[in-house]
Amino acid sequence: MITDARENLPEVLEAEVAIAGGGPAGIVLALELAERGRKVLLIEGGGRNSPEGGMSLYQNTTSGRSYPLTGSRLRWLGGTTNHWGGWVRPFDERDFSDEPTGEMPGWPIGAGELGGWYRKAADWCEVGSDKYDPERIGLEDRARLLDLTDTGFRHRIFRFSPPTRFGTRYREALEQTDKVDCRVNLNLVDLEQSDSRVRRARAVTLDGKACTVRADHFVIAMGGVENARFLLDQEVVPGNQSDLVGRCFMDHFGFTPGLMLAAEGLQYERGQIPGEDLMTVMAPEPGTEGPNSCVLVQATAPDDVLPPAYWTNPAIGGDSAGHYSLSMINAPTPHPESRITLTEERDALGMRRPNLHWHLPSTEFRPVIALFERWMDALSARNQARIKWNRKDAPGPDDFVGVGYHHMGTTRMSSSPDHGVVNPDGRVWDRDNLYIAGSSVYPAAGFSNPTLTIVALASRMAEHLHRQLEG
Repeated sequence: MITDARENLPEVLEAEVAIAGGGPAGIVLALELAERGRKVLLIEGGGRNSPEGGMSLYQNTTSGRSYPLTGSRLRWLGGTTNHWGGWVRPFDERDFSDEPTGEMPGWPIGAGELGGWYRKAADWCEVGSDKYDPERIGLEDRARLLDLTDTGFRHRIFRFSPPTRFGTRYREALEQTDKVDCRVNLNLVDLEQSDSRVRRARAVTLDGKACTVRADHFVIAMGGVENARFLLDQEVVPGNQSDLVGRCFMDHFGFTPGLMLAAEGLQYERGQIPGEDLMTVMAPEPGTEGPNSCVLVQATAPDDVLPPAYWTNPAIGGDSAGHYSLSMINAPTPHPESRITLTEERDALGMRRPNLHWHLPSTEFRPVIALFERWMDALSARNQARIKWNRKDAPGPDDFVGVGYHHMGTTRMSSSPDHGVVNPDGRVWDRDNLYIAGSSVYPAAGFSNPTLTIVALASRMAEHLHRQLEG
């Protein structure tokens, strides 16, 4: 059932699992636990269909490289899936490598750990297929693409959700199950903790109502920024034994290197393969040097600044050649300097407001540019393409950089409490019954959008919590 806490709020709410945050992680976790017969409390700070005045709680400050933080967060049932573009793909095997990413270690779990959970996630996200290997769908036989044989690069695909608006799509399921008590317009603000556990929590409404929350297990699933903000605002910060709560903020960043002349009619864009809602990109082969970035290709008009002869190359089609713009989605590095901290200003609930310091130095673009040059040289050597650079230098520290609005890494997962906030199950290292769900636990991200992995990890956590409750 779904209840507006402003209209009906008992003094005490009890459940086996209490989840704070009604985005995709919280909704999937709640419904999968309910399917296993568990009693769940799902708390959402916003309303059913709008923030109900709650967006003011997201006011913030930023420093470092410019970042559009305020506009990239939503506070109502369904979370940021309410403006999600629907891009989905699992992380690549190389994204789960144990190799350090910058100063910090990578994922403590392998890609195989999420294989079955990715299949479930595809169903939750209403993706038509869970096949992401181009060979499994015969992509290169069905589409007109560049020949990447022996170039060090290969084709990769994104699939698309409708996109699923989780708060709308799964509202009926939340309403109908008697195992989930979903309270909207209710905000978790305090944890009462012992040395190793959360004893109880306090939740409040914007109009001043309050209740105590009791549960065997607590899950924080408020989003990549809010998870860290909530933990940092506690009198004793859980999981901060290594001063990593809030650190290593990541987002995918963009780079638009240039234009390409190649064969006419290349089929890289979404909707060009009959019977498949997918988009094809190019990425480096596993084991090759450089970041796990991808190159996107989009048909465009010829550049009218240059003479037609510049864009004419008989080896790739002459006058009938196609003109394309090139862009890149780039894997972020988890810099400890890139972090969420709290200011002294407080919101209407009395919680300190966050500051995001986004550390994305110009040096981060050097391996991206080098990767693009390798790709360009490989295609040019085969007379498959002719490239015109738009920008070969890295953006300066004050230049705006395109982002994915993907907030990741601020409560990172690790194999040791020395390098993270949560263990491989998502449990906060120094609390026996406190868990974190969502993209804040990512220690590395590749170029894949985060939503499919958020949902896969939530499904995995549901099974883990169920077994913990079984004893």
